[in-house]
Amino acid sequence: MTFFIKNKFIAKYEDVIYTWLCIAIVYTMLLLTYVNTLLIILLASFWLFFSEKKFNIRSGKTKLLLLFVSLYLIGVAGLIITSDTQAGLATLKTKSALFFFPLIFGTTHVLSPAKLRTILNHFLIAVAIASLAGLGYGLYHFIQTGNPEKVTGSSILLFHAFRPPLMGLFCLLAVIIAFQKLPAAAGKRKILLWAFICLMTLMILLLSIRLIIFCWLLTGLFFLMKQILSWKKRILFLTTIIAIFFVSSIAIPSLKQQWRELFDFSKSNFIILDRDASMGKSWGGKALRVAIWQCSADILHKHWLTGVGTGNVQHSLQQAYENRMFYFASRYNRYNAHNQYLQIALANGMPGLLLLLCCIGYPLLHYRKKFSGDVYGLFLLLFAAAGLTESLLEVNKGIVWYSFFNSIFAFGFYKKQE
Repeated sequence: MTFFIKNKFIAKYEDVIYTWLCIAIVYTMLLLTYVNTLLIILLASFWLFFSEKKFNIRSGKTKLLLLFVSLYLIGVAGLIITSDTQAGLATLKTKSALFFFPLIFGTTHVLSPAKLRTILNHFLIAVAIASLAGLGYGLYHFIQTGNPEKVTGSSILLFHAFRPPLMGLFCLLAVIIAFQKLPAAAGKRKILLWAFICLMTLMILLLSIRLIIFCWLLTGLFFLMKQILSWKKRILFLTTIIAIFFVSSIAIPSLKQQWRELFDFSKSNFIILDRDASMGKSWGGKALRVAIWQCSADILHKHWLTGVGTGNVQHSLQQAYENRMFYFASRYNRYNAHNQYLQIALANGMPGLLLLLCCIGYPLLHYRKKFSGDVYGLFLLLFAAAGLTESLLEVNKGIVWYSFFNSIFAFGFYKKQE
C-alpha cells in the first residue's frame, strides 16, 4: 500500500520535482560546482528510480538520444587503448553529464513548453545575478586600486576557476534567449529584457574574449534581420551595434590588446618550435594556440585513426610539447588542445571527431523541420564556434553547460510528439 501511495504521489508531482531540480542546477551551474554535481546526481537518481521511461528505437527522439549518448560511450571505448586507466576513469567521471542528461530528457516527457520557459527564465536571472555580482566585485577593486584591468577579464569573476570564455558563453546564450523572448513581450517586460541584453553585452565586452564578441555581433545581426522589419530601425540598430563594437575595442584596454595581438602577424608574435624560444615572454592567446595546435597535429599524425585513448591525451600533449622544445607548455603549464575537435580526435581518433560533428551537424541540418524556434540552432552554432578555440568538454562547467542545454533544447523543442 505504501509503495502504491508513494508512486502516486511522485507521479502527481514529477514535473514539479524535475523543474525545480533543473532550476537549482541552472543556478549552481554558474557558481557552486560541488553543489551542482550533487544536484545532477540527485536528478539522475530520481529519473532512475521513480520515472517512467519511454524508449522506442524507431522514434526520432530515441535516435537523437543515442547519438548524444554516443559522445560519452566513445570515451568508454577509448579505455581499451588507454595505458593510464585511472586518468581515463577520472575523465569519464567528469564527463558523466554527457551520458545522463540525454537519457533523462530523452526518455521522459517532463519538458513541456511552460516548464522549459520557466527553466530558461531562471537561467536569465541566474546569469544576471552572477554578472551583477562580478561587476560589483570588479568595480570595488577598481575603486581601491584605480587599475582599469580590475573590471575586465577574470577580475570580474567571483570564482576564478570559472574562466572568461565560459562566462562569455553563458552570457551570450542568455542574450540569445532574451532576444527570442522579445517579440512576445510587451510593456515593462520588454524594457526588462532590453536592460538584460544591455547588461549581458557589457559583461561580454568586459570579459574581452574575441570569439565571443564576434559571435555576439553575429547574434545581433541575426535578430536585427529577423525581428526588426522597419529599414530605419534596422539601420539605427546596426549602427548602434557597430558603434558599440568599435568604441569598446578602443576604450577597454584588455580588448584593445586582444585585437592588436590577433592582427599582429610579425615573427615576434609566434612561438617558434624545435628550439627553446617560448620562455621569457608573456604570450597571447593566438601564439599559444597556434603552437599547441602544431604539437597536437604531431600526435594526430601518428594516431589519427584511434587516438591515444581517453586517459592519455594530456600526457601525450605534454610529451609533444617537450619534443618540440615548447618548454613554456611542457614544464610550466598543462594546456589542453584548446580546440574541441582536436581534443576529441586526440582521445578517440576519427570516430570521436565524426560523432562530435554529427552531434552538432544532425540537429542543425534538421532543426527547422524537427525543432521549434531559433534558440537551439543558435546554441549549436555557438558551441561549434567556441569549440574552435576552447576544449569545452574538458572542464566541468563546459560539460554541464553543453550537455544540459543541448538536452533540454533538443528534447524540449522537439516538434513531433512520440
